[in-house]
Amino acid sequence: MRLAPLDVKVLRDCRRMAGQLLAIAMVMGCGLGVFFGMRATMESLEAARAQYYARQRFADVFARLQRAPEHVAERLQRLPGVERVQTRVVTDVTIDVPGMTDVATGRLVSLPDQGRPLVNDLVLRAGRWPEAGHGVEVVISEAFADAHGMRPGAELGAIINGNRERLRVVGVALSPEFIYAVGPGQIFPDDRRFGVLWMRREALGPAFDMEGAFNDVSFDLARTAQVEEVIARVDQILASYGGLGAMARKDQQSAFFLANELEQLRTFAYFTPALFLAVAAFLLNVVIGRVVASQREQIAALKALGYRDRELALHYAKLVGAVVAVALFLGCLLGAWLGSSMTTMYAAYYRFPDLPFRLRLDSVIVGSAVAVVAAALGTWRAIARTVGLPPAEAMRPAAPPVYRVTWTERLGLVRVLPPAARMVLREAERRPGRALAAVAGIAMATALAITNAFTFDSIRYLLNVQFGLSQRDDVQVTLDQPRSAHGALVELQHLPGVQHAEPYRAVPARLRAGPRSRTVSVMGRPANATLHAILDEGLRAVPLPPAGLVLSGKLAAMLAVGAGDRVRVEILEGHRAVRDVEVAMITESYVGLTAHMEHAALCRLLRETASANGAWLTVDEGALPQLHAAVKQTPRIAGVVSRRNLLGSVTKLLDDSLGAWLAISTSFALVMAFGVLYNATRITLAERARELASLRVLGFRRREVAAILLGEIGLVTAVAVPLGMGLGRLMAAALAASPGFNNEQFRLPLVVAPATYALAGVTVGVAAAVSGWSAWRRLDRIDIVEVLKSRD
Repeated sequence: MRLAPLDVKVLRDCRRMAGQLLAIAMVMGCGLGVFFGMRATMESLEAARAQYYARQRFADVFARLQRAPEHVAERLQRLPGVERVQTRVVTDVTIDVPGMTDVATGRLVSLPDQGRPLVNDLVLRAGRWPEAGHGVEVVISEAFADAHGMRPGAELGAIINGNRERLRVVGVALSPEFIYAVGPGQIFPDDRRFGVLWMRREALGPAFDMEGAFNDVSFDLARTAQVEEVIARVDQILASYGGLGAMARKDQQSAFFLANELEQLRTFAYFTPALFLAVAAFLLNVVIGRVVASQREQIAALKALGYRDRELALHYAKLVGAVVAVALFLGCLLGAWLGSSMTTMYAAYYRFPDLPFRLRLDSVIVGSAVAVVAAALGTWRAIARTVGLPPAEAMRPAAPPVYRVTWTERLGLVRVLPPAARMVLREAERRPGRALAAVAGIAMATALAITNAFTFDSIRYLLNVQFGLSQRDDVQVTLDQPRSAHGALVELQHLPGVQHAEPYRAVPARLRAGPRSRTVSVMGRPANATLHAILDEGLRAVPLPPAGLVLSGKLAAMLAVGAGDRVRVEILEGHRAVRDVEVAMITESYVGLTAHMEHAALCRLLRETASANGAWLTVDEGALPQLHAAVKQTPRIAGVVSRRNLLGSVTKLLDDSLGAWLAISTSFALVMAFGVLYNATRITLAERARELASLRVLGFRRREVAAILLGEIGLVTAVAVPLGMGLGRLMAAALAASPGFNNEQFRLPLVVAPATYALAGVTVGVAAAVSGWSAWRRLDRIDIVEVLKSRD
């Protein structure tokens, strides 16, 4: 098949400008790859979540309470909009895993005596279901089983209601309720130290005085049901049974974290590609504009031969289309790899029965359309401006630029600057549009590197504040029920290695301020406590007021209250006291919604003597193994969280996931910076080849001529990098304020470490060095005689 003459010209132009066009295609391909990969990962997670929730009948409403007789379930079943009700017994216990020194926490969840759960059904991955009449048989969560290499037939110990029991694992399962399993006191999953264990109701109920009763209930609602109305009715029924406040599926811990992760993915899936496509459009505008302008005489000749404007415009559009086609190919490859890698990473933290990666055709179509539109917007004016010229005018060279006295000359800098520096500054000042465009591209590459590394810096800062300034304990102990604070302290201080202990009393409460309300845990701690500091907005430790509530800034904002305002506190346990309490102080906290009171003041509100249901301990590090061994034998302790273990699991998460993403995003920024600088250098070299050759003839050495060309790269980079650092901080601030990074569970502070700024600068510097080396090599290959013979 014979190609048309203009198609042959397209191929020749592509071969002649292969380096420039490939650099643009790489920039666009990176943007498309991020879009394809992240969108496909997001869609894969959403599809797996929807299928999992539907198939296992994940509850629409959850409620915890202290104790209610089973017949209350009949009243709950009759509520309008309720289709299924599943009552359960749920409690946390310490478990002893063979071969593990540390203490692990297990969440015991009851299964119906017969059959499978009506709501929150399990996916059995190995083994079988516990048999009726075999109280010691349990099914364990897959993440916990994998972390310890446990399979059906394994045994573990647990302290159940003060008695040490040996539990036999008969199955391994997944639950939609624990896709993202976080134990008490944890902020990230730690599969080695937290697991879920399911056992038959007939065995678990009597062990905790729940025979014929329940302390947890889940609801499956009709599609037409009003969730908030059902929650209000459930709270009304369960109030007299110690109800702790029902919540919708969106507020359930695992579902919330998964939805929040999808929100972050959605943000990056559209934010990052937009930067790449904007830079690619700018590069296409410059390169195609340069190509069209340099071919004015060819265009005039083609018009004289009868080619119409539309045909010529289509000819150059094919050149742009070739770039887009290569970018789509690269984007699909990169997207498939990136999406597959991210899906594999998510599968390690979010437990689904099946999480296949699929790059859907509609995503490719959407990405292709966006790329075509970006390319068209970047090039149509450059093409139309020259193609539309009459043949006679196109035959004439373009009018030379108007040269005026520059600011460099007006300021008298010409007397102190070397010739090469003067030429660089004059060229930048006489072509400000091109220089500013290059600066903008490099600035965006710098900002991209900073924005993607911001989360890494922010989380590390958050951990330093949370576990360096606020929480100074070595071990946090949770008791199975409130006890005398003095008695609990005496018992805990006798544990091996304990140097100091401070009690706390945590109680669930609903805080109301006008129409706004939030259910939180109010933490009562001694006024002189040192192991858990209260931080003001300047992150300075401040004493706890003797009376009144101390709220975190996020909680105060959600309730729209400030210091001096009054909040109605509805205690959700015991006598369920209701009091109006003044807000004494607003503090800073990046994790959760925190509310504090002085320990004695909270106990007075609860109408009880000084009590505690937990304590913070400082422990001799060498005695931690003995402490854990003793805790495993202590019936009254429900859970233990070690600061060292918690930080270790978080650090591993940062290194495994965010560390990999930081390396990938830095590579993307490097590609973007190289694409901008390489094209800027090639265009400058093509336009100034005659000038540079003339300088060589006049006696300038190759190093001096190269200094002029490389000086322009250096000038653009020097101006763009500081601007990009400022832009990157602004973009990081926008991300920090987005719902994915600023919500009830955690808030990422706006922190950009000096090392991140240095990384961004080094990334752009490497791109500038590679572009400069390429320009040096091409400058060596210039035929001086041929260039000087060319027509002006």
